[in-house]
Amino acid sequence: SFKLIDMSDVAYFYTKDKITFLVSRSSGKRFPADYPLDKLEGILDPEVFFRINRQFIINVAAIKEMHPYSKSRVKIDLVPTIDLETVVSTERSAEFKRWLVGEG
Repeated sequence: SFKLIDMSDVAYFYTKDKITFLVSRSSGKRFPADYPLDKLEGILDPEVFFRINRQFIINVAAIKEMHPYSKSRVKIDLVPTIDLETVVSTERSAEFKRWLVGEG
């Protein structure tokens, strides 16, 4: 079956076992997405969504907390929570910090 989900309800996209999923902010449920992260990165609004690493694209509204991590990286707690590590990659850290303050 197919389900339409409004982009404003998407908390984040992630890849696991070569399948891309999206997670709903309102229900916390995950759904398979039609596109890989590379394709989604080009489609999504860059003011709202940011690719933090090879595995995640997050919505700014899904950020619950941020914590300093090694090598100037940032660990992010997301809502809804997920059991995978959500750390901004070293290569994307500076750009992520600019994006957070609206300069990205």
